[in-house]
Amino acid sequence: MQNWKEYSLVIAIVLVIIAMVLVKTLTSGHFRNDAEKWAGPSFNRSNLITAGQLKAFTGEALVVDVTAKGDFLKQYSGAISIPASSLLDKTNQRKLRAHNGSIILVSDDPALSARMWMLLSQMGYTHLFILSDSSDIEVLNYKFQEEGVKDVH
Repeated sequence: MQNWKEYSLVIAIVLVIIAMVLVKTLTSGHFRNDAEKWAGPSFNRSNLITAGQLKAFTGEALVVDVTAKGDFLKQYSGAISIPASSLLDKTNQRKLRAHNGSIILVSDDPALSARMWMLLSQMGYTHLFILSDSSDIEVLNYKFQEEGVKDVH
């Protein structure tokens, strides 16, 4: 019985921690992202904006060049350069969090912009867009077919 008293505080703390983990894990929205809600803009392409749409954009927009060399700084007034490799730096995160408007990611590599969009979206950024160079966004350029099926064109 004396051993029980010696470890009662430790047991109580462990039980409280287990209870907290169970509550956080089993309730919706705490440790689990709502993947459907998060990926929705990618599927319906509402996260993409063209150069023409950017010119007609109302509201405060921050254009962020995520290329390593800052290739797009001259093309967009007020654009800032945050290379993808340093996007998570504290100073760059402060710049993005301080902006009270939409953030437009631009790169010559659409996949790079998409990866940065996903990362920032998961971090809780909203009003986040990818600048697309095409008005016909995400058109399939290749005909996909099952393995082993020959195309007879």
